Amino acid sequence: MVEKKLIVIGAGQTIDEIFPIIKNLKSNINYKLFKILDDDKKFHKKSYKGIPIEIGISKAKKYKDCHFIFGIGSYRNKNNRQKILKRTGLTKTFFPNIIHKNTIIEDRVKLGFGNIIYPFSVLCSGTRLENFCIVTHSGILAHNVKLGSFSILGSRTSILNNTKVGREVFFGANVVVGEKLKIGDKSRILFGSVVINNIKSNSTIFGNPGVLIEK
Repeated sequence: MVEKKLIVIGAGQTIDEIFPIIKNLKSNINYKLFKILDDDKKFHKKSYKGIPIEIGISKAKKYKDCHFIFGIGSYRNKNNRQKILKRTGLTKTFFPNIIHKNTIIEDRVKLGFGNIIYPFSVLCSGTRLENFCIVTHSGILAHNVKLGSFSILGSRTSILNNTKVGREVFFGANVVVGEKLKIGDKSRILFGSVVINNIKSNSTIFGNPGVLIEK
């Protein structure tokens, strides 16, 4: 098995969720956590489980023999992930897909770069994830679902067949999205909502059935 060093961008709470995924990958590469990069000086000279934290995300470009993963998962930081990507000076190809071994991936699934898939998730046939998406515990993407870049799927959330999701969309936990819908860019679907209609960009939806509460 090929070995590769892996650097985490961001030293916040999300790393507690990322760490066990890295240890239990569905991959033919054996990743070894090498370093964590963060701009927050409160992490100066600190470490995480023996892994050193280095101050300065822009230093990432020094380590072009490594692969990288975002340790930033909050939807409030989704825009920051794009800005941080630019600060690293790296292209998306330095960010592999990180997939827990207890994930079901059916045929004809297409993944871009930098996606993170938590355990017990299901990606059904024809599903497409662009780049830097996060599918958390037990998320389900049914047949032919498209998930746009930098979108986040909360725990136990399901998106049904042939629905197209734009970029930077956040789904809270326990959301259900119906079939053949279109979810606009930068929308937020709050926890427990049931979506039965198309959603325009920059909308915030809550309830069963989901209704617009903010725009």
